[in-house]
Amino acid sequence: MLSYAMDSIMEKRLLDANDLREAEKYGDSAKAYTECLIDLVDTNDYQGLIHCLGGQSLIYKNLLSTNDSPIYHYLTVSYAKEALQVGESHKETLDGRTLAIAYSSYGNALIVNGEYSEALSYFEKSLAVTTADVPEKGRLKAHIGGLLYKLGEKDKGKALIEQALAEIRSGDLNAYAIRVWETGALNSLAKIYLQEENKEKALSIAKESFAIAESHNLSIRKREVENIISQISSDKKNLSL
Repeated sequence: MLSYAMDSIMEKRLLDANDLREAEKYGDSAKAYTECLIDLVDTNDYQGLIHCLGGQSLIYKNLLSTNDSPIYHYLTVSYAKEALQVGESHKETLDGRTLAIAYSSYGNALIVNGEYSEALSYFEKSLAVTTADVPEKGRLKAHIGGLLYKLGEKDKGKALIEQALAEIRSGDLNAYAIRVWETGALNSLAKIYLQEENKEKALSIAKESFAIAESHNLSIRKREVENIISQISSDKKNLSL
């Protein structure tokens, strides 16, 4: 949810654009975000701009999971880079949670670029400045844990994802966002255990994630975990953490 004070109509428009993205209605979501951007670009609503730009970046990051198009790659990075620029230019006027979103958006884009050390630094910046509640901090910690694991700090990374999962689950489990973050952490753990050749543990976690994704209509997460389960069954280990 957007937590800052802003025009209630714009807040609803951005939330609607976000919901369309999560429902994988990417064309409608991109249109809604673009209409918001046109109305925001000449205002001083930097919070709104960051949410808008970060949301658009996520559209193309999601599309990359099924179509490794250089166009989607470019748009993922470009929108996130602009969100970062707005955040850095106006950090003195922004609440911590919004600035954290600018940093984490760019961190996600750096992951797409394969720049994992740099991505880690931006997620750490995001966690350091955020004023979000415990479950949302858990979301950031899960990303940090995954990057630490990828960069060779495997025990530390895995332990941090486990901690993040507990923090995410301290939130309202009826909330859509909480379930999205929860299944994201579970999918990361399943992929780690698959990398470590503990297929039984990987499959157990993946099945737990699948059940949550199916019951809460998390179509993106469901597709992710179906891919994990498929790779467990076929003895493949080429999943990106």
